[in-house]
Amino acid sequence: MKAFITMHTLKSKSQEIRSIRSSIFRTRLTTKNREELTLAVNLVAAIQGVSPDEILNHSSRQAHIALARQLAMYMTHVALGNTLTKTGQLFRRDRTTVSHACARIEDMRDDPEFDHALTALEYVLNFAADNHCYNNKQAAQ
Repeated sequence: MKAFITMHTLKSKSQEIRSIRSSIFRTRLTTKNREELTLAVNLVAAIQGVSPDEILNHSSRQAHIALARQLAMYMTHVALGNTLTKTGQLFRRDRTTVSHACARIEDMRDDPEFDHALTALEYVLNFAADNHCYNNKQAAQ
């Protein structure tokens, strides 16, 4: 009987944890957030030679896809100015995962060629985001 109660308690705790996790990652994306995420993911996907779906897929742990995902998180946080928490919500990851991704990309910036390429990528993303938002404002008027 004690084993049954323990098993029942464990199942209840497991369901409670799943419920908390899903509520943590549930976020309302504004149109601006969705557009910025799409721009960052599409740009990184095109440069890295992977699909946007692979970047946003949670189960893919292949090295080249993980690097593309980390780069997209970095661009969303650093270039677009989203907080670690907001970036995590956009990618359905924890903020500490985003922090790790940003630290990894920052370490890679020690290579001058990579740093130069990333600076150009940041410029392109900011330009695209600014013009995309500007075009949407004009269309709304």
